[in-house]
Amino acid sequence: MEALRTLFPESDFTLLAAILLLPALGALVNGLFGKRLGKEGVRLMALSALGGSFLASVLTYLLLPAEGKLSWNAWRWITVQGWHGQSIPIDVKFSVDALSGTMMLVITGVGFLIHLYSSEYMKEDPGYHRFFAYLNLFCFAMLVLVMGDNLAMLFVGWEGVGLCSYLLIGFWYGEDKNASAGRKAFVVNRIGDFGLLVAMALIVYYLGTVSFDGIQASANGLLQNLQVWPIGNLSVRTLPSWLHFLIPDQPITILAATAVGLTVFLGCAGKSAQIPLYIWLPDAMAGPTPVSALIHAATMVTAGVYLVARMSAVFVLSPAAMAVVAVTGAATALLAASIGLFQNDLKKVLAYSTVSQLGYMFMGVGVGAFAAGFFHVFTHAFFKACLFLGAGSVIHAIHVRIHDTDRSQDMKNMGGLKAYMPITRWTFLVSCLSIAGFPFLAGFWSKDEILWKAFSVDVLVASAPGIAPWTWPSWLGRAIYWAGVIGAMLTSFYMFRAYFRTFHGEFRGWKIDPLWKDPGHGHDDHGHDDHGHGHEEEHGEITGPVPHESPVAMTIPLIVLGLFAVGAGFFVAEPIHVAPLAHKLEPVFALSSRAIGVRAGAEGLMWPMMLPGVAAFLIGTMGAMVVYLNRRGEPERRFAASFPRLHALIYDKWRIDELYDATVVGMVDALADIFTIADKWIIDGILAKFTAALVGFLGTILRAFQTGRVQVYSAAMVLGLAGVGWFMVRPHATATVNEEALRRSGEVKLSAAPGFGYSYRWDVPETPEGAFAATPEQLVTLKPGETKEVTLRVRNAWGSESSKTFTLSRPTGGNRGPVDPAALPIPKVPTLPTGTIPAEQIPNLIQPKGLQ
Repeated sequence: MEALRTLFPESDFTLLAAILLLPALGALVNGLFGKRLGKEGVRLMALSALGGSFLASVLTYLLLPAEGKLSWNAWRWITVQGWHGQSIPIDVKFSVDALSGTMMLVITGVGFLIHLYSSEYMKEDPGYHRFFAYLNLFCFAMLVLVMGDNLAMLFVGWEGVGLCSYLLIGFWYGEDKNASAGRKAFVVNRIGDFGLLVAMALIVYYLGTVSFDGIQASANGLLQNLQVWPIGNLSVRTLPSWLHFLIPDQPITILAATAVGLTVFLGCAGKSAQIPLYIWLPDAMAGPTPVSALIHAATMVTAGVYLVARMSAVFVLSPAAMAVVAVTGAATALLAASIGLFQNDLKKVLAYSTVSQLGYMFMGVGVGAFAAGFFHVFTHAFFKACLFLGAGSVIHAIHVRIHDTDRSQDMKNMGGLKAYMPITRWTFLVSCLSIAGFPFLAGFWSKDEILWKAFSVDVLVASAPGIAPWTWPSWLGRAIYWAGVIGAMLTSFYMFRAYFRTFHGEFRGWKIDPLWKDPGHGHDDHGHDDHGHGHEEEHGEITGPVPHESPVAMTIPLIVLGLFAVGAGFFVAEPIHVAPLAHKLEPVFALSSRAIGVRAGAEGLMWPMMLPGVAAFLIGTMGAMVVYLNRRGEPERRFAASFPRLHALIYDKWRIDELYDATVVGMVDALADIFTIADKWIIDGILAKFTAALVGFLGTILRAFQTGRVQVYSAAMVLGLAGVGWFMVRPHATATVNEEALRRSGEVKLSAAPGFGYSYRWDVPETPEGAFAATPEQLVTLKPGETKEVTLRVRNAWGSESSKTFTLSRPTGGNRGPVDPAALPIPKVPTLPTGTIPAEQIPNLIQPKGLQ
């Protein structure tokens, strides 16, 4: 290790370049040369790239110092000018501490398992090379996000994962719903990204830096008031009278830290699918199943939680922003869990489970338990990746006979698979137990740590002169705790509902015939591509083969992830004082932890307050067992018959998407229609078609003269020469007037333009008319306030005459004459005070103030 530390010093740790560039190289090679490499070459390139990045990440993590970080500065990107005139350097710089190092291991480790799984799952897809290019690019962008040493580099990775999610969710863009899901994810994330951009602008304005170290060191600069109303010159008086009762007439100010925290969280809510921007994540199931595992477990959706944890030094300055984060997380956890109760699509059940679990993560960081919230990111990566890959394994088996996307994912066509797919069944089961909070599994430790912190923590108030920030009410933490307990009960119920309906009971997919052969395909030539191009589905009872377990390349990742779903919780098992990861993260959150205390009366209640979480697991699991294992779903059918509207409302996801369609989307569509009409009639009609018609008309006229006949051109030349001759023959009465002389002395000289054979006559008032002469100049004198009209007549050699009249005016007092210095007032000289005068004050005392 010492040799490696010498080779890679902390301030120039170039191994970070290898971690970043290997996935980028894999994406480049497979994207450009994938078709020529063939599927085996693509597979080798993709796995080698991410596997090498994982090994380098492990080595980097082992070399991490106990405190501090490893960094590598590639180059100076740009230098921007701050609002206060300071220069703000922005470097292409990457660094790794315990927080980003753990994320690196998750991204590359879980990402490698998903790549291995995909190499078999997608082997029949014609876009095989394109798929792995996107996967490698996705991991590269996520590594840039977590390893970036400043907000600018984080934002580059932030946008990179947004682009890759669009490409992967809409991977099968030939179907409209897939392309639409990709667009939806892209657009909704752009809404959140606007908030992150505003946060970056505020940080630059108040702190003059974008580096995370600089933000943490100078975070107290955000403890100042920021006026949010009125905006600029806008006030109640400038608005219509009918709006006055809606708009406050008093100024509204908040802490700058609150503004930064809320805008950062808006970006996080978009990326990590929180209310109101969660609607894109369930639709992301349109992509291949490994994509769902990668997005939901190891990469994109955890980026928001990571950013809140990274910006913890800012969030602890604003209890209001932390309350918004925690309450939004609790509400999202409950809403998503309720939607998952009645879904039949296996992947969508897991999607809403992800949204709900992300809510728990934000509950953790929102109450100030940043390490606990981040630890749930860590454990969630394993059991959720295992669940999604297990679902993909089931879909892989169902797809042998049912090639339609929706039907192959519908739990109505599953059941009884435990007898045919034992590895998938057991790994899915342990992951269900983990996410539901079975004691001593990974999800139990991370979930209950969040619930305990929500119950016990006390968010302290940052002090600043003249500022009275909002404080948490005493009941808020306990309300978040009980919301988490209810969400845990719902999680246990819908997860075991999915498990029992998929693996227990009788198989409902088709009538099993051990001798069945696919008339159109070989048994292993069915192409598990989730969407079944070119297949015609049979209706009614169908016959098919015996469902089978997935290939080794798909089951190995399931086994590894299942093991981590069981044991990963012991990295932070604080109730039994086994928490190596928590100790590793202590320096990262050392500053922010000072703003978090323990609520009075909560000491010593850790073990008792774990009991409601365990009870939630038992109630939810037993309820699902009774309803779906013992009674085969009959209670759910009776509930749907007794309360059809409520059941339909929950099944339709509380119709939130329909609400958005009727309001926000409808408004945007109406605005788009207006601009479409404007484009049609104004841009196309007037600016384009009218101007084109005008040019065409002029061209028609010009074409009449452009005949190509010499006679016509000769006639045009004759006419042109005649016109020039006529102009030369006619006299032109023009003259220049010296206006400056007129204002200064009252005497002005008019000078006529010369010409062939010209003679001039000046008609001046009070002067007898003279004869034409060769004199082209005339001197005219005016008194102050006087106006005269002077007429110039010009005669040329052919006796033709022309005339022009000039009106001359002189302002009153125009001739002031020379200035007499003796008549000027004498400036007053100040009297110097007696005594000793500092030297720097002397120039100010004796400086004359000018003429009075």
